Amino acid sequence: MPGRVTSRIAVGVMTGKSIDAIDACAIELDGHGLEMSAKELGHASQPLGELSEPMRRLACDEPMQASEIARLRRLLGEACGEAIAAIGLESDIDLIAVHGQTVHHAPPDSWQLIDPFPLAHRFKARIVSDLRGMDRAAGGQGAPITPLSDWILYRRPHPVAIVNLGGFINATFLPGSDATDPLQHVQGADICACNQVLDAIARLGLDQPYDEGGSRAMAGASDPELVDGLHALLEAQRTGGRSLGSGDECLDWVRATLEHHDAGDAAASAAAAIAACLAAGIKGHDTREVLLAGGGTMNRCLVSCIQESLGVDVDLLDDGMEREAAAMAVLGALAEDGIPITLAHITGRAETSCMHGSWVAQTP
Repeated sequence: MPGRVTSRIAVGVMTGKSIDAIDACAIELDGHGLEMSAKELGHASQPLGELSEPMRRLACDEPMQASEIARLRRLLGEACGEAIAAIGLESDIDLIAVHGQTVHHAPPDSWQLIDPFPLAHRFKARIVSDLRGMDRAAGGQGAPITPLSDWILYRRPHPVAIVNLGGFINATFLPGSDATDPLQHVQGADICACNQVLDAIARLGLDQPYDEGGSRAMAGASDPELVDGLHALLEAQRTGGRSLGSGDECLDWVRATLEHHDAGDAAASAAAAIAACLAAGIKGHDTREVLLAGGGTMNRCLVSCIQESLGVDVDLLDDGMEREAAAMAVLGALAEDGIPITLAHITGRAETSCMHGSWVAQTP
């Protein structure tokens, strides 16, 4: 690892559980550890294209030859490089933190598919991947891992909730920036399936990768019976006290629902159920503002349902679409500084003195 420098340029790269795109975000970081400050330099998003379908098959536990998995791993590493290049940075990159594609997550087992070596070769930067691996090895759930980065990037004078509407919803609850011993009061949790359900309805009921803008859901009619059925499944996820992943996509509910109901009605009902579960997850936290991030913010029906369900101010995070990629950049820098990137009271891990992440570093 390099000597201490005042400023670093870090790039975070994220492919979410929706398995549709690669997001890259470049951050200029001043300082070290929990005292660092961050300034966004740019971001880019690239569709996964032909990689999406085979990675979805792999994530669904469909049989796949080792040769195809190896090829996917390499091509994903190269595609992440294209996403980084699309940012158009003029300065050299010091650090790249790449999450990889989650193709299995059922703690203590998890698999982030990525080949980091094409990135190291192309950008001559330090590379860190599998940032949640050490947490799992120490007995934790390995997720959510963004609360510390949320504190650095998004803390406010007042308590705020950062809600990611991704394949699954995860939420970070931040105390006010003047709180005494604030990190002890930062909370976070996985809430329930979100885009996993909505996108499955679009794929199976509309023959589309997603419901663009939530237009079909907006035109549909919410069915109370469907809402109650899905809400019961989502509440079991929310109250389970674990990280969500493989097997939590509610695909059986989607298939059964589409046998007898219009896809638009199913999507409207799913949005209402997801919003109700999120409202239950936020209730009880000292939160004056809720900031939404992630791909689900593009679904007008889902956002409308959330606004109706919550009794506090709801707004979209200004940089919400690249929030998880930005988080990876910050977490990579924290790991480089020797800071455990997860909070034990959130993930349940034991104490560890090992550096987080799997590293590829250039020779001196």
